[in-house]
Amino acid sequence: MKLFKNLLPALGLVFGATLAMAMNFTDNPTERYAQDVDTEVWYDLTDIVPGSSTYNCDINPSITCSHEMPSISANQVESGEFVKKGSLPPAP
Repeated sequence: MKLFKNLLPALGLVFGATLAMAMNFTDNPTERYAQDVDTEVWYDLTDIVPGSSTYNCDINPSITCSHEMPSISANQVESGEFVKKGSLPPAP
């Protein structure tokens, strides 16, 4: 019984950490689109990982990098300036 009593604080900590992780995930839409400001072409960024050969969202909190739909009025997914760095599929 003493062993169980001594383990209660540790079990509470593990339980609390588990709940915090379960409730801390942000909504990540499955579809995301970005518009190249130079060419005004919309690109489908769904399932594309940002990187040196795809695209980046440079830090600029006042600009929307990607949207949930290929429209300026669509909800923002990522903030920053969209920088195309490789071949990307055009939006349908």
